[in-house]
Amino acid sequence: MASKSDATKSQILREAEREFSEKGFFGARIDEIARNASVNKSLIYAYFGSKKELYKTVLFDVYDRLMKVEQEIIADDSSDYREKLRQFVKLYYRFLQQNPTYVRMVMWENLNHAEYFIEGKVYTTKNPILSALERIYEDACKDHKVLDSIDPKQLMITLIGTSFNYFSNSDTLSQIVREDLMAEDAVDRRIRSVTDMLLAYMDARG
Repeated sequence: MASKSDATKSQILREAEREFSEKGFFGARIDEIARNASVNKSLIYAYFGSKKELYKTVLFDVYDRLMKVEQEIIADDSSDYREKLRQFVKLYYRFLQQNPTYVRMVMWENLNHAEYFIEGKVYTTKNPILSALERIYEDACKDHKVLDSIDPKQLMITLIGTSFNYFSNSDTLSQIVREDLMAEDAVDRRIRSVTDMLLAYMDARG
C-alpha cells in the first residue's frame, strides 16, 4: 500500500507533467504546480530539489511509460515478423493517442535541442524501439532476401516520423484534409496505412 508521501509525490508529478507539457520548462511555474497539487511549494523543493530536477523526473517518467510499451514487442516470441511489425505500429500509435502529454513534452524538448533529454540520460541503454526493429529485420532476413538498402535505424526514424508527426500536427493536418484525425476510425486507418507501407518495404525482394 502506497504511503501518504508516495501519493503526494505522484500527485505532484501528475500536475507537473500537465504544467510542463502545456508550457514547457521555461514557461511552467512551480507555484502553479503546487496550487494544482494542493501542496506547499516548499514541499516540491524538498522532494525534488529544483525545478530542473522535477522536470527531468517528469521527462523520464513519460519516456518510461513508452519503454514499457516497447518491451511488449521485444518480449514477443512470435515467429512471424509481419505480425510483430503490425503489433509494434499499433502499440506505438495507441501509446501516442493515449498520452498527449508525452507528445507535447517531446515537442518542447526538441525546441530546447534535447538539453534535458541528454542531461537526464533518458536512454542509458540501447533504444528499445531500435532493438525491436533489429529483431524484426533479422526475422525478415531469415524469411527472404530483403533489400540491401533496409536499415533498422532508418525503419525506426520512419516509424517515429510517421507516427509522432501525425499526433503533433493533428490540429493543422485535420484542417488540411477536412477530417478529424483524432477520431478513432481515422487513427485506425492511419495505423493500417503505415503498417502496409512498412511491410511493403520489408517484403520487397532484393
